[in-house]
Amino acid sequence: MISIFNSNKTRSKQKRNKKSSPKRGSKSDDLISAEKLDKINPMAVPLLVRHRNDTSNKQSDWIESSLDVLLNKPYVLTDKWINSINKWTDSVIQSISLDEPDIESGFRGEFGPYNVYKICDPKDTSEYPMPAIICLDENGWKWYFKTSKAYNFNKGDDIRFTATVSAHKEGITFLRRPSKIRKVEEIKLFGSEND
Repeated sequence: MISIFNSNKTRSKQKRNKKSSPKRGSKSDDLISAEKLDKINPMAVPLLVRHRNDTSNKQSDWIESSLDVLLNKPYVLTDKWINSINKWTDSVIQSISLDEPDIESGFRGEFGPYNVYKICDPKDTSEYPMPAIICLDENGWKWYFKTSKAYNFNKGDDIRFTATVSAHKEGITFLRRPSKIRKVEEIKLFGSEND
């Protein structure tokens, strides 16, 4: 005769033992978390929270996921992710520390020469998708505008343009209606030191 009831008792005891046993790896996860958090800039979490809660910012999945991982499961952070968070934090701190240009919203005029920092691809979710250019002035202040001519320029080019100031934010000025966008060419004079 087969003893059905005895085998069930042993199985139920095994199940209970598994449930009551402490979670494996919790100590190592805590140690790994502590090591990873030591590498993170201490200003990262407050700045991520600030950007997440800022209603004028379009919420970024990267900000939301980075904040979630830092607060709930830092042991999953990779070195690349840590570097990305620290780089973002440093750039936000630098932007906050810059003085806003002394130009009122609505002003239209010529800007530059500014260095092309980034060419941004158009967002597919936008009603009118168009690429954009982010430039840097000599102080590190960013200037952002959308233009269909963005791909005519490369990162590192110096450009001049005419535009209207739309708004100033932390470390960046948004421009509209850009025109007369042109690359600034270096003119070498005959007999200069480089010849």
